[in-house]
Amino acid sequence: MKKITGRETEILQWIRENPLISQNELAEKAGITRSSVSVHISNLIKKGLILGKGYVTGGSKPVTVIGAVNIDISASASASFRKADSNPGKIKVSAGGVGFNIASNSALLGVPVCFISAFGGDTHASFLKHKCLERGLDISASLTVDTAVSSCYVCINNEDGDMVSAVNDMDIYEHITPEYIEKKLPLINKSALCVIDTNIPARTIAYIAEHCTVPLIAEPVSAHKAVKLLPVLHKLYALTPNKMEAFALYNASKAGQGTSPALAELARFFIESGTERIYISLGEKGLFCADKNARYRVKPFVPENADRARKAVRKGADSTKGAQHIIKNTTGAGDSQTAAVVWAVLKNMSLKESADAGIAAASLCLESEEAVNDNLTEGVLYERIQKIS
Repeated sequence: MKKITGRETEILQWIRENPLISQNELAEKAGITRSSVSVHISNLIKKGLILGKGYVTGGSKPVTVIGAVNIDISASASASFRKADSNPGKIKVSAGGVGFNIASNSALLGVPVCFISAFGGDTHASFLKHKCLERGLDISASLTVDTAVSSCYVCINNEDGDMVSAVNDMDIYEHITPEYIEKKLPLINKSALCVIDTNIPARTIAYIAEHCTVPLIAEPVSAHKAVKLLPVLHKLYALTPNKMEAFALYNASKAGQGTSPALAELARFFIESGTERIYISLGEKGLFCADKNARYRVKPFVPENADRARKAVRKGADSTKGAQHIIKNTTGAGDSQTAAVVWAVLKNMSLKESADAGIAAASLCLESEEAVNDNLTEGVLYERIQKIS
């Protein structure tokens, strides 16, 4: 996605809110001349963000993603991580959130996205809105709560990029109520499919599941929040938990009490509960997927030079020389996997093909220092899938 300027971001949002808006009206809103607006429109067309006359902003049905966008503060240790101590390392501030990451990865794969989230009335809100529009996401259906603060997520990673712990402040999503979603149902039900994360309230999840008429895919986010999905498993087309989240759902039901069932038993539980497809992330051990007809275990993508490259980098070698495929950061890998599953479902791929796509996207995310790998494209994903399958 080509970068867009702040002014282009403003104009794009106004166009999405009112596709019939005139250039004179845009000029008045922006406080610039009509000829300047014309130049910005031309640039947006060249960047593929609008399609010209009538300001059409997409050619195919969008996917609606409902979930979190937040300020991500990521701290990664540069030496062996020590608990209860101050660790040297790097700290980054960026836009993140499960919903945002899924939406961003989907957009990178060429999927038009309508993103429904909530923004506060603080200084972070304008930054987050700009990042959404920069990714090509339509946020015209999102909510702004002037009296609330935008959500924030802080994570600590060890020297290998693995998350040690995290804290989040996401109270703002209590404002995404069933009443608010009711107003957006016509938009949601005109989508190709709908994706939700569990940062939104349980009552809202239940309302969406009951009234959504397009395929519904859910990302559980965490073991704590995953249980919000228990009452709606029968309404889901697909579910994308990690193993811990899958256990949490299993044990929250009558099926178990603090147990750790085998993957086959987990899959059977979800399929018998009514979920059509289940994709259980196993981290460094790959992905397990199932539907009522089949089940597969997909190995992770491990290049031949991975171990050698990792050791070289730890000894101070340039990570750009013979050290591709290094795991630089695990944050966002599950979200990219979910986005690839969405992409594969839209292309009517089989269960196994969609799982391959998920593993491929996750591996590409691991190679980026960011939660979203900007180098992701359909072509890049296809190339990685070929190396896996």
